[in-house]
Amino acid sequence: MGWVRLRGVLARFLPQGGLLLAALTFGSYLLGLGRDRIFAQTFGAGPQLDAYNAAFALPELTLDVLVASGLAAPFIPIFLRLRATGGDDEAFGQTILSGALLVMAAAAAVLFVFAPQTEGLIAPGFDDAQRAQYVNLFRLMLVTPILFAASLTLGEVLLAERRFLAYGSAPLLYNGGIIAGTLALSAWIGIYAAAVGAILGAGLHLAVRLWGLRRSTFRIRLSAAFRSRPVAEFIRLMLPKTISHPVEPMTFIFFTAVATTIGAGSVSAVSFARNFQSVPVTVIGVQFALAAFPALSAAHAAGDRRAFVTRLGTGLLTIALLTSAAAVALFVVAEFAIERFLGGGAFDASDVAVTSAVLAAFAISVPFESLTHLLSRAIYATRHTLLQVGSSLAGFGVTVVSTLALVPGLGISAIPIGFAIGQVVKVVLLASAVLVRLRSFDSGPGLSGVEAHRING
Repeated sequence: MGWVRLRGVLARFLPQGGLLLAALTFGSYLLGLGRDRIFAQTFGAGPQLDAYNAAFALPELTLDVLVASGLAAPFIPIFLRLRATGGDDEAFGQTILSGALLVMAAAAAVLFVFAPQTEGLIAPGFDDAQRAQYVNLFRLMLVTPILFAASLTLGEVLLAERRFLAYGSAPLLYNGGIIAGTLALSAWIGIYAAAVGAILGAGLHLAVRLWGLRRSTFRIRLSAAFRSRPVAEFIRLMLPKTISHPVEPMTFIFFTAVATTIGAGSVSAVSFARNFQSVPVTVIGVQFALAAFPALSAAHAAGDRRAFVTRLGTGLLTIALLTSAAAVALFVVAEFAIERFLGGGAFDASDVAVTSAVLAAFAISVPFESLTHLLSRAIYATRHTLLQVGSSLAGFGVTVVSTLALVPGLGISAIPIGFAIGQVVKVVLLASAVLVRLRSFDSGPGLSGVEAHRING
């Protein structure tokens, strides 16, 4: 009886699949930590690993900007609306899959040809041997974004159909592939083993999502219905999100620039602290938002304002409570965590003190940053992106102004506090935007009871 009650409480306050996605994401973090330890023990912090990390940067950014950022906002709401109203959701999904592969393959071909020229942008300080190694690794790893383009698109279908196990397992298998490739081949081909492992991991990332769709009605094939109205709507909603996607990278580039003016070690302190701070945001905020997204999209497609508001309100309350507790925990254990995981050797007591202080200040932003993910998905669920983009840009502006104003008095702590202020403003603006978008429920007829039941499962 107690277990039944617990399940009922969890079902009421947690989005379907939220705990599963959170657990799988945390597992991926642990595998990532294991991967980094294997890299450190196998290659050391030397020129080979520098070349590998540098070779990853541009292909990963290209995939992120051209494919990942555009898929995140419009795919699921359009796909579920088409499925609920008898539209051709399959042709839409197949066309987006074809487009993602076409765009990424073309970008990879261009990057392959101009690989030597990218070295001056990404790693201008490399010597001749590192340059050659960088170019070879860069070209080898251009296979991975093509595989990811397919996997990310199919992942949106999995999310829409709430097949969370196959969706959330993919990052675990990706890290597992890198580890396997490194352990099996490093003695023979050195750092290229890690690149082969990355290709293996990307293949496993795609394979588990193909497996997850084996019982789906969605058939995996290519299509070219690029002139259809749903695809035109997808592109219209995708473009603002794609253009605004660099906001987060720009934020931390700005923080790096500010940190360089504060003192030696400040950049590393901010980077290390952010890595710790991002764990509860990603495990709770991001994954619970992803799990809630299909339900929110379904409620909007069904014209069910009450279900939308209920699911959103419950999700916001759950994320706020869990991430607030995580923030308090981070604040309390900041010094212990930094000392335990980073302290020792060249990372002395003063480095621990500075980094733990930055982490304690970063903890303030955890619940606010976490809430932005669900609020953003709520806006996307209503098939709109401009209001979210505007909120993100405004939050970035407030972060910059706040940080610069606080640096003279607070030093390095101005960076996490400025970030927290920007996230608070972003939450307020996103919440206001959600209220505006709630009016879209009144702009047209809802679905019939049968249709609404079908799309909500």
